[in-house]
Amino acid sequence: MADNSIFKLTLGKQPWLVIVLTLLALIFGMGLGAALGHLVVQSLGVDIGQIMNSEEAIALDLLERQGIRWFNLVAHVFSFTFAALLVAWLAKGDRSWTAFLQLDRFTTAQLVGLSVLLLVATLPLIQFSNWLNANLPLPEWMISMEDSQNWLVGEVLRMESFKEFLVALTVAAVAPAIGEELLFRGLLQPQLQKLVNNPHWGIWLSAILFSAIHLQFVGFFPRMLLGALLGYLLWWSGSLWLPILIHFLFNGVQILGAYFNPEAMKVAVDTTEIEMPPIWLVALSLLAAGYLVKLFHEKRIPEAINQQGDGAA
Repeated sequence: MADNSIFKLTLGKQPWLVIVLTLLALIFGMGLGAALGHLVVQSLGVDIGQIMNSEEAIALDLLERQGIRWFNLVAHVFSFTFAALLVAWLAKGDRSWTAFLQLDRFTTAQLVGLSVLLLVATLPLIQFSNWLNANLPLPEWMISMEDSQNWLVGEVLRMESFKEFLVALTVAAVAPAIGEELLFRGLLQPQLQKLVNNPHWGIWLSAILFSAIHLQFVGFFPRMLLGALLGYLLWWSGSLWLPILIHFLFNGVQILGAYFNPEAMKVAVDTTEIEMPPIWLVALSLLAAGYLVKLFHEKRIPEAINQQGDGAA
């Protein structure tokens, strides 16, 4: 028991070791989650391999759509939530795992309100980055992989009943908001900030990893910007509950939109249909986001900043 405690205390003081352990746990979780996901879907009578290897975008029936959703849920929980909690338990040292992951304090209604406003204000910037990303000369294999994933996303978001909506909401909003925030913001971001001795670089490095792990190249820039926004919300507030909530709202609103307006979602997942927002709207978005960032900077919690290893003001 003593040796185990010494190991935990030593690991917690070595950010590069925690980062490496996190990436190994992520890989292990992905493998375990995929294997268990296959078993769950197989028990439902769905051939997940045949669906994944399909060379053409076909419409899936209800059982197949639910199979894809349950596979993604199991795979996601083990890849992110399980991996993050395992590493947190190993690296927390003499702190509780909730304190280590910055889950031990809740945020304020004022910060939640400002966060929602900031998210809304940055949406045109995110859309503009999506348009820029879509117009990059990407290799054919990247485009092909993107099209394949977009077809699966479209099927996950094709909901013909309220029951399907609830499952899709759990898979595409609840699970990512919890699991991805635990791993990328709660675990990796503070360690990267300590490793590079710069809070901003740590936030952006975590955002880059967050976007890269999705393997969706046309959406790399907007997802990276979202990751950075969520990272700054954690850094300003000192509470992981804030980025979890905003992540859920961002995804949840899209799921809700897909449920009530399926035709609009078909256009949204088609990378050839991405349009550039009006330049005046992008400029207004930049100004509004800048003002809200100033407000956040003034209301940030000093002890939260110190806890995450603030190397530069």
